[in-house]
Amino acid sequence: MSDQQLIEEFNRAGYIAIPDAFNPDEVAKMQGEADAILELIINSSIAHSRRSGRLAIVESAQGEQMAVKIQPVNDLSLYLAAISADERLIGPMRTLMADEPILMEEKLNYKQPLPEPVSGFDISRRRSDGWGMHSDWAYYKAQDYPQTIISSAICLDDCTAENGPLHIWPGTHKEHLPHQQSEHGGLIVEPGSIDSAGGIDLIVPAGTVLLFSSLLIHNSRPNTSGNPRRLMIYSHYPQAADMGIDVRNGPSRLREAPYEWEYIRMRERDKAQATFNAPAH
Repeated sequence: MSDQQLIEEFNRAGYIAIPDAFNPDEVAKMQGEADAILELIINSSIAHSRRSGRLAIVESAQGEQMAVKIQPVNDLSLYLAAISADERLIGPMRTLMADEPILMEEKLNYKQPLPEPVSGFDISRRRSDGWGMHSDWAYYKAQDYPQTIISSAICLDDCTAENGPLHIWPGTHKEHLPHQQSEHGGLIVEPGSIDSAGGIDLIVPAGTVLLFSSLLIHNSRPNTSGNPRRLMIYSHYPQAADMGIDVRNGPSRLREAPYEWEYIRMRERDKAQATFNAPAH
């Protein structure tokens, strides 16, 4: 679509889907990077008997585990760091922002079932990988980030009705809806602010890029497919906001990197083993 059509559609719906933005070879390489990062972070957590601050993992009442998220990731992968500045993301964002997009944060949302439970570190008390209705800006505003943040989600797997796809409420980006704390500790839209039975699933193939406003209300159901539903998510703000570089994720990188480097040294000295391998799909 033309730049004007892009702007009009984004202003109307609060999101844009760009099919086939990345080809199968590129997607496969991103999947490989996701596997390597998952192995590093889980094995490092086991070696140090502490869950990495990057890692979100949940366990069901039946003892089944699912890797939910690793954040941040750019310092763990040259390839994914390069993708965060790819013109297929930055170009449309630049048009929508009328400014240069600056990276604010990045994360891998895995929704990846683990074939065997891992142990040796604490697991989240959350029982589900599903998320309640919320906007990302409900979190960002605590650090005075602008509402004009745009996130890009690269689909590393086909998003299906069964694997917990992103579910959005088009048009809800036009004003900030009030939020409250959920029982799991996250933020959710206050009851009655939106029709919880509405919205649409974004059923799209791997390689699709989704661009969405930080104000857009979204959630996701639990992944019941047995396969991962990985999204590589980057969030950018307009340069004019002048919010600094890596303010949001920088402290996590500084805190967690020493554990990861020490785990690598432990491997070299045969003081630790890589007991977890990313499942093949």
